[in-house]
Amino acid sequence: MLQILDLYYKILINNVFSDFTKARKHSLPDYTPKLSYQKFKITNFKGIDEVEIDLVKNNLVLLLGLNESGKTTILKAIEAFSFLNDPSQDVNPNFFKIIRKKSDIGSNKPATITAVIKIEEELKVPSLKKLHKTELSEEQINGINGFLHHINKQKEVVISRVFPFKDGKPHRFFYRFESDHPFAQNELSSYLAMEIVNICPFIIYFEDFKDRIPERIYINKKSDSFDPIWYDIIDGLFYNTDNSFSISKFAKFYSKTNPMHDDASTVQTRVNKTLNDTFTTKWKDLSGVKEIDTTELDFIHSTSKQYFTLKVKDKDGTTYSVDERSKGALWYLSFLMKTEFRSKKLRKNFGTPVFLIDEPASNLHSTAQSNMIDDFKALAKDTCIIYTTHSQYLISLENIKNTYVIEKEDGIVKAHKWGVYLNKQDAQVHYYQPLANLLNIIPHSLDVPWKKCIITEGPTDRHVLLSIYRILYGKAPDFVIYPGNSAHNLSELISLNIGWNSDFKILLDSDDAGNTAGQKYIEMYNLTNEVYYLPSTNQKIEDCFTKVEKQSIRDMLLPDNAGNKVSKKEFAAMWGMLSESKEYDEHLKKILSHSSLSLFKTFFEHVNSAFIK
Repeated sequence: MLQILDLYYKILINNVFSDFTKARKHSLPDYTPKLSYQKFKITNFKGIDEVEIDLVKNNLVLLLGLNESGKTTILKAIEAFSFLNDPSQDVNPNFFKIIRKKSDIGSNKPATITAVIKIEEELKVPSLKKLHKTELSEEQINGINGFLHHINKQKEVVISRVFPFKDGKPHRFFYRFESDHPFAQNELSSYLAMEIVNICPFIIYFEDFKDRIPERIYINKKSDSFDPIWYDIIDGLFYNTDNSFSISKFAKFYSKTNPMHDDASTVQTRVNKTLNDTFTTKWKDLSGVKEIDTTELDFIHSTSKQYFTLKVKDKDGTTYSVDERSKGALWYLSFLMKTEFRSKKLRKNFGTPVFLIDEPASNLHSTAQSNMIDDFKALAKDTCIIYTTHSQYLISLENIKNTYVIEKEDGIVKAHKWGVYLNKQDAQVHYYQPLANLLNIIPHSLDVPWKKCIITEGPTDRHVLLSIYRILYGKAPDFVIYPGNSAHNLSELISLNIGWNSDFKILLDSDDAGNTAGQKYIEMYNLTNEVYYLPSTNQKIEDCFTKVEKQSIRDMLLPDNAGNKVSKKEFAAMWGMLSESKEYDEHLKKILSHSSLSLFKTFFEHVNSAFIK
C-alpha cells in the first residue's frame, strides 16, 4: 500500500506541483494565521539518520558540538522544511541533489523533514480553491473542511516535506500530512499541506561569515557583482515601507527620458525612516549596537552603475561606511536586515518566526560573545532562536536544559539533550567541552582581588553555596566564592589570598581527603580559623541533600533524565544552572527540607561572624 501511495504522490507532484510552487512562493494568504513550530524531526538528510529538535519548552535552543559534527546540517535541514527558502537554480543548481544521505550512494530512501505545528487560532485556508486547476466538488470541499475541523480541534498538525530519490537521483518533492485521518490519503492533501506551510512563520537561516553587508549592493541582475540575497533584503525594506514600493520602480525615477529625482528622494526618505524605526524599536536595547545611532541607505546612480550603500552614524553625527564599524555592530546590523526585511512578503504577526543562527559572532571578543547571550534571550521573547556554537562564551547555564550535544559517529550525525547525553556510558566530554569549561567557571567572569572570599574544593561546591545563600537571605553574598580543582590543589589560591591580604575561608568535605588537606594547609600556612568542614563525618557536598531532594531538583531542571540515582555529573549540572538564575529559587525553597537548609545556614553564620568587620 505504501509503495502505491508513494507512486501516486510522485505522479501528482510531477504533473502539477511545479505550477503550484511558483504560484505560492511569494503569495500572502487572505488572513493572518497564528501558527508556531513545536518540533522538527529530520530523517535521511545528508549525514543524518534521525534527529529531533524540540521547541516546546523554550524559544532559545543551542546546538553544541565540535566543528564538522553536523550542527550546520541540522540547521540547513530545518531551513529546508519550507519551500519558501528554496534557492533558485541560478543560486544553487545542486540544492536537491545534495540533500540525499551521503552514505547511501544509490539511495531510494526519501529525505524527510517533519514539523509539529501548533495551531494557536482556528486555521482556514480560503485560497486553496483558487489554486486547483479544476472546480472543487462539494465532496472535496467537505473533505477539506472536515480535515480542517479535525486539526483545529487537535490544535496541532504534523506535516512532512519529502524529497524522494531513485537510484540516488532526486525526484520532485512533496508535502504530506502525518495523520490517520482519511483526508490525509486524499489527492488534495498535498495541496492543503503545502498551503499550510505557506502560511507558517518564516524560517530564516543566518550564517555569520556569508551574511556580511556588501559595500555596494548592485541592482543590475546581470552584473557579476550582483548579490541576489542582499537585493532581496533591500527590496523587502522597500516593500515593508509601502507595499507599492520596490527597487525596480525606484530605479525608474532615474530614467533618462523621464527623471523624477524629487519622487526618488521622497521614497528614499521614507525607506530610511522604516529602517531606523525598526532599528530603534527592536534593537536599541541590545548590547551589540550601542555604537550605531542611525543607519542610512543611499543610492548611487551613474550611466554605467547603480547600487545602494549603507552608512551608519554614531551619536555625534559622525558617518561611517559599514566596513568602518566594529565587527560586533555589523553583525547585529546584518542580522537585523536579514531577519526583518529579507522577504518581500514579510509575514507580520503570523506566529513565532524561527531564526537559525550558525556560529554567531565567533570572531568577536569573549566579552562581546557573552553579551550576545542576553541579546538572544531578549529576542527569544517573540522569536524562536536555534543557534550553534563551540564557544564557551555563547553558552548560558540557565539554558542547559535546551542544549543539544551534536556528535558524529561513523559519519552519522546524532543529537542528544545535554542532560541525556551526560549519562551515556560512552559520552565523550570533548563534544560538550565548552559547557564543561563553563561549569568550571569562565576565568574572565571573576573579578580579582577580593577582600572577603570563600575557597571551595571545586565549582559544584561554589554553585551550591551561591544558590543556598540566595535562598536563605534573599540576596547575593557580600563575599566571593571561587573554586579550586580538588581538596589537595588549593595551595595556589591560598597563597594568592595571603598575598592580597584578603580575608578568606576554606570549605572542605569532611571525608578523609578533606581532613588530610585541611591539616596540610593549617600547618603549611599557619592558619588559625580559616578552615571549615562540612558537618558530620565522611560527608561530601552531595550528601547534604536527601535522595528525594536531588531527584526533585533533577525533575525540575532535567526532566528528560531518569534513574533512581542522581549522578555526580547531573548534580553538578543542576547546581550550575541554579546558581546562575533566580528563576527556580521559589521552587527550590519548597523542595529543600529545613534540616538541609540548616546545615548551610549554620555554616554561613559562622563564616559571617568570623569575617573581619
